[in-house]
Amino acid sequence: MLRKITSLTALLSFLVTLTTSVVLYIVPHGRVAYWADWTFLGLSKDQWDGTHITVGTLFIVALLLHVWLNWKPLMAYMKNKARQMVVLTGPMIVSVAITLFVFFGTLLGLPPMQQILDFGASIKDDAVKTYGNPPFGHAELSPLDKFCGYLGLDVEKAVAALKAAGYTLEKGAATELKDIARSRGVSPQHVFEDIRGGLGGDPFGRLPADPPQGLGRMAFSEVCAGFGLPVEDAIARLKAKSVNATPEMTIKDIAAGSDMKPRDVYEILRGN
Repeated sequence: MLRKITSLTALLSFLVTLTTSVVLYIVPHGRVAYWADWTFLGLSKDQWDGTHITVGTLFIVALLLHVWLNWKPLMAYMKNKARQMVVLTGPMIVSVAITLFVFFGTLLGLPPMQQILDFGASIKDDAVKTYGNPPFGHAELSPLDKFCGYLGLDVEKAVAALKAAGYTLEKGAATELKDIARSRGVSPQHVFEDIRGGLGGDPFGRLPADPPQGLGRMAFSEVCAGFGLPVEDAIARLKAKSVNATPEMTIKDIAAGSDMKPRDVYEILRGN
């Protein structure tokens, strides 16, 4: 009975862990997932993270118990035809070689490991284009007044713009952005876009003093999309300062091409 329970538990927990691994492989970067209020099959990123850890732990415990219950058959795999114990049997050598190849191949960027990582990164990058990028870390948790203060926006005008768009602000300007978004069933990014749409004016002048987290790794198009900047106008601003850029280039690459730092590129966009 114990063998059956152990084997079935290991199988089921493995299938759940496999599922959570696939989901976490495609989930947007944390900052984007929280900003978009991302869910999959009704579960948030934190919930997928949690189940991956707990069910993964169950799988490990069941696997260890399975090994203990099947120790003799496993040891038999490491014996030669003369029934002598040999650790480095043919199957063991092949298994070690495969494991080492995947491990060190990942570190060295060898195929197909690098392609697997690149594919996952491309999925996450596409999510940024779809959901947008927060102007600062955990912006969705900020009360509206602090959010506007950080971005240099007029709070009263922002409140008026949101109310005109049909949002519910239970605590007025003290309502957190994620709660404002959920009152309409949209993402915090959508709320930000509605605020910008209601305020009008120069989007470059509304860029926050501090750049978003991970600025250097972001594509230029991502930065523009996150702050509602017209891409062509942004490129023109940089070109006026003899800085060449394309939508696909990362901010780090743009800066390196002009012997600058990523923050310097950001400051040019702000007009400094």
